Amino acid sequence: MSHLPPELVFVILEHVYYTPAGTPDYAILANCSLVCTSWSIPAQSLLFHKTPRLHVNTIPSFHAALKSSAVRGKPMGDAVRSLDIYFGAFLNGPLQPEVFVQLLQACPRLYDLTLSTYGVHEFDQFALAKLKDAGQGIRALDLHECDVQSPVLFQLLGIWPRIRFLKLGRQIAAWPWRVPSVTPLLSRIHAREAANDMAQRPPARVSLYDLALSRIPQHPVLAWLLGSSAPSLCILDLHDVPSIAARKILGVHAPHLRSLRLLHFSLDSAAFLRQCTRLEELVIYNVPVDVPLAPGLPPSVEHLSFRNSRLTTTFRNTLRPFLDAIEVLPKLRIVTCDKDSEGLRDFESLKARCTERGVEVVISEVPFWVHEDPTAVSRFPRRRSVSNFRLMTS
Repeated sequence: MSHLPPELVFVILEHVYYTPAGTPDYAILANCSLVCTSWSIPAQSLLFHKTPRLHVNTIPSFHAALKSSAVRGKPMGDAVRSLDIYFGAFLNGPLQPEVFVQLLQACPRLYDLTLSTYGVHEFDQFALAKLKDAGQGIRALDLHECDVQSPVLFQLLGIWPRIRFLKLGRQIAAWPWRVPSVTPLLSRIHAREAANDMAQRPPARVSLYDLALSRIPQHPVLAWLLGSSAPSLCILDLHDVPSIAARKILGVHAPHLRSLRLLHFSLDSAAFLRQCTRLEELVIYNVPVDVPLAPGLPPSVEHLSFRNSRLTTTFRNTLRPFLDAIEVLPKLRIVTCDKDSEGLRDFESLKARCTERGVEVVISEVPFWVHEDPTAVSRFPRRRSVSNFRLMTS
């Protein structure tokens, strides 16, 4: 084993890096690092590339490991590209923002940050100044958890304007700047005034390539967030049904979108889909039965993906909507579905039709909540792959 060429060792490690569910296989990487010296360096680098979720009990030991370990004479923190961290107030004591700053400083090549805050409403100016310097290489931000009224999102976008990949896991009810509190009777008037005020303010400085929203923000905030992304936004992931007002804002970006992912397919979703005239990929996280997919699909779609998990309340015993969709997509190359769909009677018909058309059928075990690598894509589908790691650099 010790005499294998380094290139072959890395190929072996690439092959075992991900589990079938799309998550890093930390156990097997740790075992590989113990095989011999020539395996240790590449295995440890991959082991630290993406961290498991860190919290108040694990952050101190992880930080100590980063400072004490080295790969080729460099601190192990140089290998970290993706960090998932929970911090704030916990039952066994608070985790202060200073610890968060120190962790970022120990990972100078960090590219992808998943952040959950508890009991932390906002960062003070001292912490923001430190975070600004420590996070200059971050290009992907997943704000997984935060207080509904917290301005943390706007603070981080203000100091890290090079963010290109953004995921919001919670409802954001705050505004990009402080607004005075008002009584419920005045809230509607205040909202109109705030919207007018926002229209006169400069938009967010970030030029987003990929935006995923669990909940669509208030419409003026959505407009502010996307104000500098008209030429750059290529991928949009919506877990919420876009209202008429939201469609008007998103409609500016629709002609440029290359990939659209929808958790709910409704009349509103279908109306927005018709605006996406250059779409290359369409991902549906369930089987639509109330609103037909065809014939309103953009003919430019090359990759059609859907999920039909038996673990959800949206499971359906039919794939008829996708059989109909295949007939109206002349450029279709790939259809991706999950294993639960493979067990349905309609699957054989779908597979046979795809074979006739020369369309590849891919069965994926990766759940829809496991995110893809935050990298630009030349051709869809964009999958999780070790080959993407070279792109995850600033």
